[in-house]
Amino acid sequence: METNPDFQQSPTQLLSVANGDEAGSKSGISETELIAFAGGTHYPKLLMQLLEGKSRHAGFNVWAMIFGIQWFFFRKLYLFGLFSVALESIAPLIFIAGTAAVFGYLDKGAIIIITVITLIMTRVIIGYMANIALCLKASHVIGKIDKLNKDNETHLRLIKRAGGVSVPSLFFVYLVARLAFR
Repeated sequence: METNPDFQQSPTQLLSVANGDEAGSKSGISETELIAFAGGTHYPKLLMQLLEGKSRHAGFNVWAMIFGIQWFFFRKLYLFGLFSVALESIAPLIFIAGTAAVFGYLDKGAIIIITVITLIMTRVIIGYMANIALCLKASHVIGKIDKLNKDNETHLRLIKRAGGVSVPSLFFVYLVARLAFR
């Protein structure tokens, strides 16, 4: 039986790659699993670099910075979305209170400037935090699904269902915001 020179991996090697055991993967998570989790976007490559230790950060996410809670809920990162709201709500109050304690009385203009600067700073923090949050959830979800010991097709389908995006949760966020700010 002749081997195909274009086919460089044996079926058992391909199976181990699909299960996340590919050579060089320190985390045990394959790029195929990350693609199933995050979709065919640029996220799997960023997350793989972070998981393998090739990068200390997962980059800056402009969309998370712009949309905040909406991006987190869209990506099914509900706890991080709530954390981002808490951060954006509490950080300006802390900076205003700290500035008032140091300088005494603050007029409306100073309070507005401090609030705007603090909100910009928190949005930058959220932009850096977003891909790391996505990576943490991906590794947690993939680890749990790996323990189920399913066949490859079911395995990837479960990962895709747990990851991906959720448009209905965006409507939920808008509904809650609409009711809260009536």
